[in-house]
Amino acid sequence: MSILLELLPSAGPVLVVGGGTIAHRKVRTLVEGGFQVVVIAPAVSEELAELPGVTVIRRAFAHVDIDARPWALVLACTGDRQVNRAVGEYARARHIPVLVADAREESTAAFPAAHRDGDLLVGVSTSGADPALAASLRDLVAGALGPGRAAQVAAARAAREARRRRESAE
Repeated sequence: MSILLELLPSAGPVLVVGGGTIAHRKVRTLVEGGFQVVVIAPAVSEELAELPGVTVIRRAFAHVDIDARPWALVLACTGDRQVNRAVGEYARARHIPVLVADAREESTAAFPAAHRDGDLLVGVSTSGADPALAASLRDLVAGALGPGRAAQVAAARAAREARRRRESAE
């Protein structure tokens, strides 16, 4: 069973195994969220390697990579079914949330297609059935919300903090 995650960068670094198109898309999303990312793959594009907050290790994955750091999340995004399966097995054995890009049933986490406006985050997932459909639905939701929701979230946060201050003063 998968869970949708909104991890905060303070949860820790993320390990991405793979350097292709899917890995690049996931890494870009993680970097935009403020995460420190380690990519392990024999081949990685320069564009991916130059993203801020990304460390690239150009070699094949080894099982000890899972134990190298306290990962907040692991992503298996290679074109090799056996490698992806092994990454998933090692991560699950250590109770680390894992997304196995080519096998939803081996994943314990999923990336929704996300729309962010300041602190507002809206995600849509098809549980891996069709990422393009999820992206299309995300765009529909974002369009329906319209711009300026970040200001509403900021105002709600300020009101909540003021309410908490009043309550703690009583």
